[in-house]
Amino acid sequence: VSFNANEVTHVDTPQEALAASLNKFGEVNLEYMENLSETGRQELLTQLDNRIFYNPMMKNYEIKDRFIAGNVVAKVEWIENYLKDYPDDDASKKSLEALRKAIPEPISFELLDFNLGERWIPMSVYEEFAGYLFESKAHIHYTESIDEFSVSLEETNANITDKYYVKGEKRGYYGNDLLKHALHNTVPDITKTVQDEEGNDIKVRDAEAIQLADAKINEIRSAFTSWLNEQLPEFKRHLADMYNRKFNCYVRPDYDGSLQSFPFLDLKGLGIPSLYDSQKNAVWMLKMNGGGIIDHQVGTGKTLIMCIAAFEMKRLGLANKPMIIGLKSNVHDIADTFKRAYPNAKVLYPGKEDFTPEKRVGIFHDIKNNNWDCIILTHDQFGKIPQSPEIQQEIYTQEIDSIEESLAVFEQQGNEVSGWIKKGLERRKENLEAKLEKLEQDIKDRTDDVIDFRQMGIDHLYVDESHAFKNLMFNTRHARVSGLGNPEGSMKAMNMLFAIRTIQERTGRDLGATFLSGTTISNSLTELYLLFKYLRPKEMERQGITCFDGWAAVYAKKSTDFEFSVTNQVVQKERFRYFIKVPELANFYAEITDYKTAEDVGVDRPELNEQLYHIPPTPQQEIFIQKLIKFAETGDAAYIDREPLSEAEEKAQMLIATNYSNKMSLDMRLIDLEYGDNPGNKASHCAAKIAEYYYKYLDQKGTQFVFSDLSTYKPDQWNIYSEIRRKLVEDHNIPEKQIKFIQEANSDNARKELFKDMNSGRIRFLFGSTQKLGTGVNAQERAVAIHHLDIP
Repeated sequence: VSFNANEVTHVDTPQEALAASLNKFGEVNLEYMENLSETGRQELLTQLDNRIFYNPMMKNYEIKDRFIAGNVVAKVEWIENYLKDYPDDDASKKSLEALRKAIPEPISFELLDFNLGERWIPMSVYEEFAGYLFESKAHIHYTESIDEFSVSLEETNANITDKYYVKGEKRGYYGNDLLKHALHNTVPDITKTVQDEEGNDIKVRDAEAIQLADAKINEIRSAFTSWLNEQLPEFKRHLADMYNRKFNCYVRPDYDGSLQSFPFLDLKGLGIPSLYDSQKNAVWMLKMNGGGIIDHQVGTGKTLIMCIAAFEMKRLGLANKPMIIGLKSNVHDIADTFKRAYPNAKVLYPGKEDFTPEKRVGIFHDIKNNNWDCIILTHDQFGKIPQSPEIQQEIYTQEIDSIEESLAVFEQQGNEVSGWIKKGLERRKENLEAKLEKLEQDIKDRTDDVIDFRQMGIDHLYVDESHAFKNLMFNTRHARVSGLGNPEGSMKAMNMLFAIRTIQERTGRDLGATFLSGTTISNSLTELYLLFKYLRPKEMERQGITCFDGWAAVYAKKSTDFEFSVTNQVVQKERFRYFIKVPELANFYAEITDYKTAEDVGVDRPELNEQLYHIPPTPQQEIFIQKLIKFAETGDAAYIDREPLSEAEEKAQMLIATNYSNKMSLDMRLIDLEYGDNPGNKASHCAAKIAEYYYKYLDQKGTQFVFSDLSTYKPDQWNIYSEIRRKLVEDHNIPEKQIKFIQEANSDNARKELFKDMNSGRIRFLFGSTQKLGTGVNAQERAVAIHHLDIP
């Protein structure tokens, strides 16, 4: 731990002594405060009443922001038990009183929305409900390790065999079967045999039987809610109390970072008079919690928060070796900010040339063997760090066990589960087993010169643009539910999980990392669950949540709707439509999150004027749409002028149709150059709109950004960027030298010069993809318009 050279030697008040202690040690040090203020301990405690509290769990005093925070119900229960053995501890009694006052107001039974199948609800409640529903004594068990309910009924009657019965071709589904599905919030995938055009027997989904099963399962779930509402007041109070103790137990302090003095921070080097209050408070939260989520809008100072928090954690001994990772496009700005903020800090920031395969091992040794204040890498460089084989082995084994248990359950269910779901799980299991086998060999063959993440000693990870790691693996029974993302995840995200679990294993607690993003959740509710899987595994386990399905059972509502498919057929669609128990879920997120908008921070930003342009299809597009529908219906590739589909392509028929649809909507020439240009196509409309803004803001040298992800610039083939540039030059008399593509700036220096030219107005148009131009681009000073040709 390093300290300020101009160290405080005397203060006049206990409040100043507390500030000095927090700045030097990051915690309350009463002995230091006594010496500094020349004040007795009792006087200090009196003066700082309600600002610091004695924590018998830590055997030390803590500032209010740290003590009255987190799961206050668990703290109350611990101190209550402690006081049974130490009834004369007045300081702990006072702390207990403050904690009790902070407990969130209990939510009454009437305000709670219970889902059948929530894992925390006692099985005795479900057994009592099943006995009422079926008029038969029920036995219901839940096996946490495989997230599996089992249901058996002692007697058989018409409720089980008739009222709640669905007949399938191969088997029937009785009341206990449907209750099990209701508990899991799933529907059996019932099939029947039909004959194809050639007279061959084929299996298809039995839509009528599935709809009937779905209706009866929903009836069971609705009956549970009605039954709960009819129970005695004492039963309701007990269930609500259980829920409140488990979920409505978190307190997020109003973090006040104003006491921090930030030794060594060079505001003059940063060119700013002071930090935003929002930045001080965010840094304070990270120091108090040991990490979290910085969910701030773009332009509100996330980069500086990250740099200051990393240095402060190191200075105070809260982390010995923090690491920051960012996108290649803006990691240079992160390193530059860190060096300007702390010019004397010992920072490792290897360049692209330092991370070649030949030099990489040397960098890894440098990370391990030196006492860095911070290491700064790109996401890609971080991905090249070998992760601990033991951690990988542990996590892969857990995932394989989970898949094996799911397969065993599906085997018991027989024809209830689609073959493609089982095949998908089997494929994932095979892939994981292959990785596990390689890992075991790597462990045997490991030599001393291989440095992995665990050996480097990294104990806090700052992940800028953390949404890049959102595609983490998860297991679910809801394979047919739309919008959940890819359960197989990506290796990039898995690598991040390995690193965070390594840190959490070392510290023995949640977090250990800080995620920074302006878009923490963008596409699906699984992204919120996966944030918690990364950062709060122990706390979710305390709630009885061990998998996505268990989490969704508490916080999400699923619905079944009938919609038109791309071939204009009516199909059944399942979706998690919305969250329930939103206040408690929000508190669980907010406890580790600092959320700020530009307005909160006081950053003045222009108001967005968003316009959607509806462009009529060209005659060529209208004809092709009809062909595409025929292809989607029949699989006959001749409709879209392709060779017959291979066996693998047949399985991806709808993916091919979607790909063609996307290309067609942007420009027919992405399908075949023979189609040629058309004055009504998107490129022509876009060029006209760009030119309109160009001449409107000619005197101000207004600049414009143009995005397309489907057809990016490639010098040797037709692309939408080059086509629009051609139209701007030939049809609208715009100088070609004022139009640039981000792909042409192939070095950090070239990018910096390009952004400089955009901000000066020398370059007026910049084309790029969301990945290359969407992040880390500080070139907007003269921007008047942003055009998206295909919405990402």
